[in-house]
Amino acid sequence: METDSRLQRIEQELAELKSGQADLKATLTQVLQLLSRIDGRLDEQRATINALIPTRIAAVPPAAE
Repeated sequence: METDSRLQRIEQELAELKSGQADLKATLTQVLQLLSRIDGRLDEQRATINALIPTRIAAVPPAAE
């Protein structure tokens, strides 16, 4: 009988682990979606900033020190 209770406990713990894994996967999916949105916004900001820099200024090499 002790073997049965140990087996039940292991099966219960396995079910809890699988549930936790599913929760982690859902959270990871949400985080990846948010990171994708942030990446898109950063690309937009980079393009805006690059458009504001005049080409002549951007073409001048930095002063030698």
